[in-house]
Amino acid sequence: MTDAAVPMPAVSGGRLRALTVLALAMLAGMVARTLLSPVQELAKADMGLSDNQMGLIQGMALALPVAVLAVPIGRLVDRTRRVTLLLALSALWISGTVLSGLAWDFASLFVGRMLVGLGAAGAVPAILSLTADLSTPERRGRAVMVMVIGQAAGMAAAFAGGGALVGSLAPAAGLPLGLTAWRATMLLVALMMLAPTALLVWQAEPARQEGTADARPEVSPRLGPALAELWRLRRLVAPLMAGMITVNMGDAAATVWAVPVLTRSFGLQPADFGGWMGVLLGLSGAGGTVLGGLVADWGHKRNAKGGILWGALGGAALSVPAALFALAPGVPLFAVLLALLMVAGAIVAVGVASAITLLVPNHLRGLCLGLMSALGVFISLGLAPSIVSLLAQAFGGEEHLPLALALEGVVASLVGVLTFRRALRAARS
Repeated sequence: MTDAAVPMPAVSGGRLRALTVLALAMLAGMVARTLLSPVQELAKADMGLSDNQMGLIQGMALALPVAVLAVPIGRLVDRTRRVTLLLALSALWISGTVLSGLAWDFASLFVGRMLVGLGAAGAVPAILSLTADLSTPERRGRAVMVMVIGQAAGMAAAFAGGGALVGSLAPAAGLPLGLTAWRATMLLVALMMLAPTALLVWQAEPARQEGTADARPEVSPRLGPALAELWRLRRLVAPLMAGMITVNMGDAAATVWAVPVLTRSFGLQPADFGGWMGVLLGLSGAGGTVLGGLVADWGHKRNAKGGILWGALGGAALSVPAALFALAPGVPLFAVLLALLMVAGAIVAVGVASAITLLVPNHLRGLCLGLMSALGVFISLGLAPSIVSLLAQAFGGEEHLPLALALEGVVASLVGVLTFRRALRAARS
């Protein structure tokens, strides 16, 4: 990690190495955030928790610290060394994973997940800001695509690796400290996450491109004027955020509750579904990300005013039928529809992130991404899982979880379609 910002690497290999390090950081953060999902039924039984408590642990615990601190983190992204900030955030998600594995009750597990949520979600604006400064506008969609592939790979690794680890540890007797298999899995993965974090120590801070606060003295770095300038872009930014958040509501709920549906409806255990679900999530996430990046770049070339959002609109529309995966009568259709939902979500993520890095001025990107992260994590991740469990209770009990999950996903995706249409009109004006 160098002390001074360096220009964008002139050699494509240098940019590729830098982007790879950032993608690995994105991967590690997503592993930390997702790792509890494949083992949550084991954790729930081990700690005697209810669906509502698991919904809070998997949702609000991840969302609350981000909702409070995302805007300050966004300002730090715009004004400080982003690589140093990313190192601190990675230390948070590793510490939170350790605490989650050692948790003794609901409150301690909640705190552990809070640390994970702050580190993993807070890293996203820093990584995307760095990515923007390591790529030209013409290639930004593909650069962001690499980061979203890192997220998809992290989710896949959490399910495949977590499922395999807990399956191999479950028969073992006499684990250290009397750990159960799911706890040992959390601690082993936390140890593994030290490797990608160490790579950040040698990551150089790239120079900020396309006009920075330093290069534009008329732009004040203070929060008030920055918020006022961002407010003037509200006709574009507000529907962009709303569309991203609502589509993410369906994706977040699916990530949390897909495993309980597999376990309760089809009688599968983590060792049974971890491998194929990891491959499914990885391929669908990576495929959707590649498609989203290509569509974003193609749309921008075809129409500089809004074309970059075509993919986001299409992805939101695709999410509507895919959200019915929880009602599938068998595992094959469940898997196909879940994969389709992940493809659609990745397309939306790349489209929105690319649009922000292209249409929002450099000195406001961190703030804009921070605001979207705060609102998005609080609503999509913080509220969506609990909305599903409360809907299931309203329908008559935990056995109605699949219906509640499908209903939440369909409604959220439809709202996403409407808001992206509004954002597209704003971008054209």
